[in-house]
Amino acid sequence: MAHDVIVMHGSKREARNTELESRLDTLMESQGQYSVAFIESHERSICRVVGRLAGEGERDFNIIPLLFFSASHYSRDIPKALEHLKAEYQDMRWTVAPPVGTHHLMARFVEGRVAELAVEDVTIIVMAHGNEDYPQADRELKQLVANLDIRMPAHPATLYGELSVERLSEQLDRAGDFIIVPIDLEDGFLTGKMEKAVEGILPEGSITFAPSVNFSPILAAIIQDHMKLGKK
Repeated sequence: MAHDVIVMHGSKREARNTELESRLDTLMESQGQYSVAFIESHERSICRVVGRLAGEGERDFNIIPLLFFSASHYSRDIPKALEHLKAEYQDMRWTVAPPVGTHHLMARFVEGRVAELAVEDVTIIVMAHGNEDYPQADRELKQLVANLDIRMPAHPATLYGELSVERLSEQLDRAGDFIIVPIDLEDGFLTGKMEKAVEGILPEGSITFAPSVNFSPILAAIIQDHMKLGKK
């Protein structure tokens, strides 16, 4: 049976990674056994965590990235780390679960954030980081917005790249009000950059920011689905 390895972006500060792992454990409530690795960590990198498990005899791995779209970390960094390990453990096998943002429950998450604000006649902007070098991530964000079941106009937007909020602003009716739903693991540095970017473009007083994912129970359901996928 494949060993589940949940991969988060993480930090170079190990105290921060410990905090993230604790939040993940609280969210999962012992629903399944897994290891945790962090892309930005040296001590708990993918190579170190998966390499340690391989050294203990594990050969089948189900990699579950807590990354929302197929940008650089998903499409480049994770495969690179796994191929590096393959050179040492040639019989190692793995599957990589899809990005979190492509799961059908993410549309329900966005709908829930909008419903929590109990407002009508607004424009919804679903916002992510963006990366002009990885157009697949833009396509995934567009599909997420297309899957929404809401009776309000909704648009994908990013900080960078083709879908940048600066470009989007030229298409919007600025006389209306806006709800921004950030797609990130938790509120913090990235969502702060999103707020500044939007506030610099849209009229003052017209913007309401919803919370990001913040280890929502929906995330636990997505992780469980990806655990099951790795066992097939």
